[in-house]
This record gives sequence, structure tokens and C-alpha cells, in this order.
Amino acid sequence: MKPNRPPLARRVRAAAGIVCLAFAAAARSAAAVDAPLTLSAAVERALREAPNARIARLEAEQADDVAAAARSLYWPHAAVSSKAGWSNRQDDTINAIDGQGDLKRYPLSTLGSAEPWLGLYIDQVLFDLKQWRNVQRSELEAEAAAVAEAQQREGISAAVVDQYLDVVRLEALSERDQQRVRDAEWLDRQARLLLDAGRALPNEQELVGLEVEQARLDADEGTEQLAHARAVLAQLIGADGDAAALQVDASSLPSVRASAEDPDAALANAPELRILALRQRMEEVTLDAARAGRYPTLAVRGGYFHYGTKRFSAFEQELAIGVDLKMPVFDGFEASANIDRATKAAEAARLRYQSVHEEKRVRAEELERRVGVAVKQLALAERRAKIAAERLRLADASLKGQRGSVAEALSARADASRDGRGLVEAQLASVRAWAALQKERGHLAAALVGDVAAAPEAAKE
Repeated sequence: MKPNRPPLARRVRAAAGIVCLAFAAAARSAAAVDAPLTLSAAVERALREAPNARIARLEAEQADDVAAAARSLYWPHAAVSSKAGWSNRQDDTINAIDGQGDLKRYPLSTLGSAEPWLGLYIDQVLFDLKQWRNVQRSELEAEAAAVAEAQQREGISAAVVDQYLDVVRLEALSERDQQRVRDAEWLDRQARLLLDAGRALPNEQELVGLEVEQARLDADEGTEQLAHARAVLAQLIGADGDAAALQVDASSLPSVRASAEDPDAALANAPELRILALRQRMEEVTLDAARAGRYPTLAVRGGYFHYGTKRFSAFEQELAIGVDLKMPVFDGFEASANIDRATKAAEAARLRYQSVHEEKRVRAEELERRVGVAVKQLALAERRAKIAAERLRLADASLKGQRGSVAEALSARADASRDGRGLVEAQLASVRAWAALQKERGHLAAALVGDVAAAPEAAKE
């Protein structure tokens, strides 16, 4: 009996469908590979794969481990020691009369040392204010390391933005240079025709030839600069192998507009200020630890002890617990000197925070002013470039209609090239000023990739 198979046409359609799906998946994969790299994707990749970002994460985790080791003070500590061994005198004994008048035999080894062969010790600190303050400082240092990681991420984001804008700038200028070459070649052909017709001077044709050579030279130089800028950007984001095919998306740049914020509120999350604030708290905790040097400490220690074999009339095992109380009486003025030093360090940390806060506030105000100026300059550059492009169009039309001159066309091209490059620079200047302002405030990474991607340690908490 033959198996029940679907008709041939249905099998052919199913196979064709599978092939189409495979081609579609391959097309999507190729499109994903060839898709332009957005600014946010570049920053996110750098924060995830760049060596500096990974180093900052490891340093923050290392500080967490140090704080965890310091917090072990709060837990009991247990240890085992062993001094078991053999001696050729372990059978020697001494006879003695105890308090009840009974004869006892004791090993001579107990007269030289009372240490057990096996000991299990358990220690627990009950009160030690100085060490507790040191634990608090370790926790603050771990928090400062996490903020330092955020500061490093801000620096990485700023470096990626700056290099990304360089690539966008060079791509835009490269397109303009290629268009400039085409326009110069067209003008060269027109100049030759006019020269043959006796409507242009040889000097004008030579000037156009120089313009063609200069345009080609600038285009080649721009291509080389673009390749180098792409390689640097690929290295920053950890994509060295994709440098040649790296494409950026100019439309992904943030739109910039002038705005005013409260300086104190805007700088509240600045990593540099947060680190200084934590340093100030560390010095205050250190001052408390120095003062705690005058306080007593209390700990408890207990354990089980076994003194080995052949103890004769002496006991072999012991279970003991004791209190370790230390009361400082006179330390040679060590605590006073430590308190004075810590007081000065705390005051210096407070002054340092205030000084840096004022400096950052002034810089933020200046950057905010630059953003406003850059936005206005962009509007002027757009108008200027539009007028220059229209002038170039009219000059070419006049030249084609034999009403204009080659010199006028050359002048119009120079103005259009200058104003076109100025427009590109103005478009990127506003983004650069905005990025510098956001970095000063500590908001750059979050503004580009979001709060969670900018601060993964916050997501863990």
C-alpha cells in the first residue's frame, strides 16, 4: 500500500515557499548588516564593548568586592588550628598532689606549653566603632567607583559623538566635493567651447582647469580622511573589522534647540560632583573613625580544644568562651593627631566640592549660551547656503545662454562651496555644543541610549 502523500503541485508550492522564506531571511540579514549605524546604536555598542567601558565595569565590581570583604566584620569568624604531632618525651610524666591530697600524674609536655593539638575558634565583634566606620568608608568607596564608571561612560559617549560627527561631516563634505568635481568638469567643457568660439580668454580656461584639479585633489583628500575617521570610529565602538563598510546615519542626530534649566538641578547628576560629594562623606566618616579611637572595643571568643592523647590525669578536651574588652587609656596622643588630620581633610573635601561645583556651573552656563548661538548660526547658514546655490544656478544658466562669464561662474562656485561647507559645519556645531552641555551635566549617555543602557548598575539594583 502506497503512503498517503500530498499532490505534487502542493509539494512544489511548499518547497518554493521555504526557498522564498530563506531568501527573505537572507535579505533581512544583509539589510541589517548594510543598514547605517545610528548615533544611539554607536554609543550603546561602545558602552557595551569598548575596552575603557569594560575596564570601568571591572573596577566598579572590584570596589564592590572590597566593600563586601569589609562587611565581613559583622559576621562571626571561625578558624581551625592544629598542632598535633609526636615527641619522644610525650610519655614522660610528673607526680603531684592535688588540692584534695590525691596523687596525680601529669604529662611533662603540659609544663612547657598549654596549646591544644586541635582548636576550633569562633570570634565575634560586638562593639568596635572605629572598624564600623571603616566599613562605611569602604561602602562609600564602592559607590564612588560606580559613579566613576558613570563618569567614564560619559567620556566614552562624548568621544563616540565627536568621532561620529566627524564621519557625518566628512561624508557630507565628500558628497559636496564629488558634486564640485562634476560641476568643475562641466564648467571646463563650457570654457573650452567658449574659448573655441572666441567668447572666453585662455586665462579663464586655465583658471577653470586649476579649479578642476583642485576639486579632484580635495575630493581625494576627503576620501582618505573619511576612511581614517571611519576606522577611528570603528575602534571606539569595538568594531575594527567593519571599518571599511561602516556607514553612519546623519538623520539619527538629535534635534537641538535652545533651552534654559536651573543650574543646580541640571548639575545634580553630574558624576564629577557626585564623586566629590562622596569623597566629602568619606572624609567625614574617617573623622568619626578617628574619634572612635578613644572608645572601648568589645568582642567575644569561644571554641572547642583537644589536647591530644596520653594526658594521664590531665583533661583532654576543653570548651571555653571569653570576653575581649579593650579600654584605651593613653595612646601617646595618636587619637588627637588622627582627629586633627581627619578634620582638615574633611574641610578640604568640602571646599573642593564647592569650588568644582561653581566651576561647572559657570561652564554649563557658557555651554548653554553656545547652544543658543549655534542654533541661530544654523538658521543663518541655511539661508546663506540657499542664496549661494541660487546664485550658482543663475550663473550657470547665464553661461549656457552666453550672457554670463566664466569668471562669474567660478566666483559663484567658490561662494557656493564655501557656504555649503559652512552649512555642514553649522549643523554639526549645534550638536557638538549640545553634547558638551549634556556631558557637563552628566546626561549625555542617558540622552542618547536611555537611562538603563547608560547606567546598567542602576538596573541591577
